[in-house]
This record gives sequence, structure tokens and C-alpha cells, in this order.
Amino acid sequence: MKILIVDDSPFITAQAKDMILSNNINAEIYECYNGDEAQNILEKDSYDILLIDVVMPGKSGIEVVKSIRRMKEYGDIYIIVMTSINKDNILREAFDSGANDFIRKPFDENELISRLKAAFRLRSYQYLYKTTLQNLQEKNKELATIANKLKETQDYLIHSEKMSAIGQIAAGIAHEINNPLGFISTNFETLYKYSKKMVEVISSINDIIKSVTNFNNIDCEKMKDDISNLSQLIHKNKIDYIISDIDDLFAESQEGIERVTRIVQSLRRFARSGHDSNFTYEDINDIIDETLIIAKNEIKYKIDIIKEYDKLPQVYCNRGEIGQVVLNIIINAVQAIKSQNKDERGHIIIKTWYDEENVYFSIKDDGPGIKRVYLSKIFEPFFTTKEVGQGTGLGLSISYDIIVNKHKGNIKVFSEEGNGAEFIVNIPRNNEISDNN
Repeated sequence: MKILIVDDSPFITAQAKDMILSNNINAEIYECYNGDEAQNILEKDSYDILLIDVVMPGKSGIEVVKSIRRMKEYGDIYIIVMTSINKDNILREAFDSGANDFIRKPFDENELISRLKAAFRLRSYQYLYKTTLQNLQEKNKELATIANKLKETQDYLIHSEKMSAIGQIAAGIAHEINNPLGFISTNFETLYKYSKKMVEVISSINDIIKSVTNFNNIDCEKMKDDISNLSQLIHKNKIDYIISDIDDLFAESQEGIERVTRIVQSLRRFARSGHDSNFTYEDINDIIDETLIIAKNEIKYKIDIIKEYDKLPQVYCNRGEIGQVVLNIIINAVQAIKSQNKDERGHIIIKTWYDEENVYFSIKDDGPGIKRVYLSKIFEPFFTTKEVGQGTGLGLSISYDIIVNKHKGNIKVFSEEGNGAEFIVNIPRNNEISDNN
């Protein structure tokens, strides 16, 4: 600790110094004899405790205190004013100017030492506070760096789980795309054949038209033959059938194109980068239907989907992330139903509803259910009851994080072994605060 003693009387400064040293107080002690000199010393170096007389020639002790308190870098120096003036207004002015304590002159040694020890304890606490604060700031920087890395890792895991989910149903998605592409290709070949026949007929018509444009040289017999040949050509090429069939071919092809477009758009939305954190107003029913398109091939041969939709208000959410939650739960339900190897078709019931605070959706299956011992672990990272290589154990954990942490909602599971499982999700309707998460 460094102490500066300021008094215009060398006797007072010497007396104070002797008392401090004689009481074995570990401190560096410096002396000066007027306010201006004290001001210069304090501007050049830092001190822990200032023991200063109130009344001195030139700059008074109170003026020095005021100057010190205006200097930010010396704002925490502990100041004890010394005075022999027995007037309360002097002390009030000293404290108003920023003094921490006072002592009467002539000194009582016990009082001086006690006040200095109290000042030492306070300065020690201040140093401890500063050190702790600096350590906390450093730790906060480290934690911020770790948090950023965790966020990047979390985004990567979410995106990886999306790709894993798509990978599990990739063959089905390919089938769903190939099916309409197949009949579009077949229709294209048929239309190509039709077009060649139509071109042949149109070419014959053009020949007839050319022959009748020369009114001065019309060969009626030839025209009769040409028209007869045209009629035979029309019959041979089945133009009447082509005309009746062509609209159906175009309509069927248009439907196939739209099916492929819906699947591709659903995949594109679902597989968007995990860094896409945009929140928009969405209809949960639309998100569920779009997700069912992706999972359609996994479902249609074994499972019936029963929809019980309410007409919902739009909710502020991340469309891609909610779609991921729906797909994760549906894939689990599909796999659970298929694991029973039953001949009869399974069922997945999807309900939506809302109240004043939340929008809800539930997905219930008639699979084997979840063992009671597993219910408390179902949302834990990497927990899975599937065979090795059949699941990452991240799907439901990520779903929980998306709903609870990112959307401030909740996700619960209800199940009895042998009676299927039901997942109920709620998302707050007034959820715009989530956009900053």
C-alpha cells in the first residue's frame, strides 16, 4: 500500500509517519507540504490512501479532494482529511467533496491507526474486486468464444440431423419423384408420336389447300382422290382419338410436374442451412402437410394418416425447424409401427388446435409404445433404443431444443407400452421474441 501524507506542518507529517511505522503497518509512506505539490504528485503516480490537511496555504485540502474526484483514474483512492477545526460545516464540505473519512488533530495514535487499518481493508477489498472482475471478464470472453463454437456445433448437428432424416427416406423420396417423372416421360413419348401423325395429316391438308388456290386449274377428280386419301389418313392415324386423348395427356403431365415441384420445394425448405434463423408467420397445418409430402413413400404402403386439423391462426416460427420436428416425430412413429411386422395397416393421427396463448399439434401412433423406464430419457442427446447404425439419438433431442429453447414452447410425450405413443407440441402465438435467439 502507498500512503501520501499532506500537511503544511512538517511536524504533523513526521508524527503521522512515526505512528504508522511504530505500529508495523506495511506501507510505503510519502510526504509533501502543500496542496499544489500534492496535486502534482497525484497526477504523476497512483496512491492507495491520501491523508490530507483541510486548511493549507495555496490550494486547500478540500480543493485537492475535489480535483482528485474529477480524475477518473484516481476515483477510488481512499481519502482521510485531517483538521483541527471543530466545525461541522467543514467536515460536511469535505465529505461532500469526496472524502471517505476524517481525523482530528492533534492525533490520537489509536484512532489514526484504526482508521488507517479500516482504509487498508477497504482498499484490499477493492483490489480483490478488481482482480475478480478482470478474471470474470476474461472468463466471460472465453465463455463467449465457447458459446459461439457451441452455436456453430449446434447448427452443424441440426443440419446433419436434417440430412440424416432425409437420408433415411431418400429412397422413398426418389420413388416419389421418379413416379411422376416416369409417366411424364411416357406421355412425352406418346405426344411425340401423336405430333408426327398430326404433322402427316396437316401436310396432306396443306397439299389440298395449295391445289384449290389455283381456281383456273382445279382438277376435281384429283381433289376427290386427295380428300379421300386425307380421310383414310385421318382414320389410319386415329386423329379423333388423339384429339380426345391429348388434353388428358397434358393434364396428367401437368399434375406430375406439380407433384415433383412440391416435393422439391418441400425438400429445399426442409434442407435449408442450419444457419438460416429467419422467423416468419406460418400456418402449422401447411408445414405438417409439406412434411408429409417428404415422408409420403415411407407411409403410404403400411400406414394411414388421419388428419384432424383445426383452422389455425398463423404463428411466428422458423418454418424449416418446425418441419424438422414434425419429420423427426413422424419417422419415429413410422419406424415404431413397422417394427411390429403386423399384416394390418398402422395409423398415425395428427391433430392441430389452439387457444389464446398457444398453437398445438399432436402426432399419435398405434405402435408398440415406449417403455416407462425410457420416458424420462427420450429427449436426452444420443439416447436411442434402435439398433447400432439405425439412429443417431439426436432427432428428439434436437426437436426438444428447437421447440423449448428456440421457440419458447414445449414438447411432451405420453405413452404406455403396447398402446402407442403421442407427442404433443405447443408454440406460443405471441412468439416474436424468439427471432432474437
